[in-house]
Amino acid sequence: MPRRQAWRSCLTGVLLAAATSGMLVGCAAVRQTLGTALVTPAVENQLGLRVAAQVEKQERVLPNPELQAYVGRVAAPLAARARLDRPDAVFAVTVLDQPGQANAFAVPGGHLYVYTGLLLLATDEAELAGVLAHEMGHVVARHSANQLAAQYGLELIASMALGENPSEVARTAANLGQAGVMARFSRDDELQADRLAVGYLADTGYDPNALASLFGALLRQESGARTTPLEQLLASHPATGDRIRRLQAQTAGKGGARRREQFVAATAVLRR
Repeated sequence: MPRRQAWRSCLTGVLLAAATSGMLVGCAAVRQTLGTALVTPAVENQLGLRVAAQVEKQERVLPNPELQAYVGRVAAPLAARARLDRPDAVFAVTVLDQPGQANAFAVPGGHLYVYTGLLLLATDEAELAGVLAHEMGHVVARHSANQLAAQYGLELIASMALGENPSEVARTAANLGQAGVMARFSRDDELQADRLAVGYLADTGYDPNALASLFGALLRQESGARTTPLEQLLASHPATGDRIRRLQAQTAGKGGARRREQFVAATAVLRR
C-alpha cells in the first residue's frame, strides 16, 4: 500500500473509531473531534485565504480607507488577545458595503467581514468591538474547521490535511465562499463564541455589556421573528432574547469603555 494511502486509511480509521466509541457524546463532540484531527490549522488558513478572495470577488468592499482603518484599529487589541488562545490565527477585518445587511462573519483562519448595515445599527465602539470579538471567538474555537469536517467528509478532508488534491481545496473554498461562509453555526458554537467575546472585551478594556446591547438592537430590528417556543427550540441559533439574558448574567457588575464619540465620528460618512 502506498505510504500516503496508508496514512489516509489509518487517519480515517482512527477517527471513525473515536466517533463511534462511547468516549464521545453527541454530534457536537464528534464534529469537534473530526475538525481538530482532520482540518489542520495550516489547511484551515489556506482555505481561509481562498475563501476571503472569493468573498471579496462577490461582495463590494467599502471604498473608504479611513473607515476601513478605523475598524482595523478597533479589531487590533482584540486580535492580540485572541491570539493568546490561538497563536496561528491570522486576523484581518474588512468592511463590506451593504447598508441593508446588519451582519458580520468570519471565514476559516481568521478573516473577518463586517457589513455597513451593522455599523449603522451599532451605537458605539464597544458594540462594534463586541461583534468582532464574537467572530474571533468562532475562529479561536475552530468552529469553521468543525463544519468543514462534518460537511465534506473524512476522505476529502484527510486528503487536504495530507496536502493532496489542490483542485479540491480550491473547489471547496469556492463553495464555501458562495454558499457556506454565512451558514449558521450550532447553538453551542454561538454560545461558546459569546463567552469568549465577553472575556476578550473585558481584557481589552471595553464594556462587555456591549454585546448584549447590540443583540438587543438586533432583536428590536427583527421582523417576522420566531414566535413559538417550538420554533425557538428548533432554531440553530439560540433565540436572541435567550442570548441576551445569558450575556447579562455573565457581565453583571462589569463595566468598561464604550467610546461613543469616536465611533459616531468615524462612521458619520455612512449616515450622510
